[in-house]
Amino acid sequence: MGCVLAINGGGVGVEMLPGEARAEKLFEKGIGQPWVGGNPPSSSIYDSIYSQYFWSYKGSAPKKHIESPKKHVIVDSTPTTVYFSYQMQAMPYSQYQSYATYTGGNSLWIQGSSSWSQYAKVPQGSGLSLLATSSAGGNGHLYEINPDGKLSKQSFYFFPGSSQIDFYADKIGQHVLLFIIGGQVSNAIVIDVTASYPPSYPTAPSYPPAQIIPPATTTPTATGDTPVTIVSQGMRGYQVFLDGNYIGKEGTGGDALDGRFSFSVVGGRSHDVRVYDGQFNYPKTMFFTRGVQKIIYVEPGTAVYI
Repeated sequence: MGCVLAINGGGVGVEMLPGEARAEKLFEKGIGQPWVGGNPPSSSIYDSIYSQYFWSYKGSAPKKHIESPKKHVIVDSTPTTVYFSYQMQAMPYSQYQSYATYTGGNSLWIQGSSSWSQYAKVPQGSGLSLLATSSAGGNGHLYEINPDGKLSKQSFYFFPGSSQIDFYADKIGQHVLLFIIGGQVSNAIVIDVTASYPPSYPTAPSYPPAQIIPPATTTPTATGDTPVTIVSQGMRGYQVFLDGNYIGKEGTGGDALDGRFSFSVVGGRSHDVRVYDGQFNYPKTMFFTRGVQKIIYVEPGTAVYI
């Protein structure tokens, strides 16, 4: 589930990414654990996964950066997947639940519409929902290293079971957070706040994201000189977008409900292809050789084409 940073024979620590270095500062103060590092996910994963972890405020921005914990019932929003560390290593929630029951302890997560994560990249001015789980609950402290490197501590009451904490992404940079109850330390989470978020697909205005509804009028099937077929073993009824335009839904309009959806593009150039399964987006920009059929395989929960 985790590991410490490696130390070589000369006693010099390995080079750390910014998120690792900030979490290590907490660790050096005796708080938490070393951050499990690695390269951040690719931009395609960024587009498809991170959108579920934040929302945009319709009115004025909140006055508080971090709100007081509220009672939360996990059974009302059980995730399908949890993602660990900066690399977002996936694990089914059912498997994690067994592990969590075995180990106990305090855990901190970034809550999405269908998954929990220890890392997210979000735009400045957005809101997130953090989930603090603790079997006993009680009075504790929430620690944060903000982008300027300063450590802050807030005292809160954490509910037994799970508490929901609203987080306002006010400052650009990395925010590292964890909490402590009765001397028991949670894992750390990292939130990367960016200046802008260039969405390549429609996003919902509030949390949780709503299902994308296709246009009322029928959009003509994409035409071109190069055939394309999307193949999925696990998804049915997914929507397909080409270069930002909705072109159809698998299993409708004469298309068989078999996980396959065919269309054509103009070859000799790159196109943006995106599949939406009702929960996740699966975007990919790829080059299409003129006249050569392209088969695109995509499966639910993978967040990338395979």
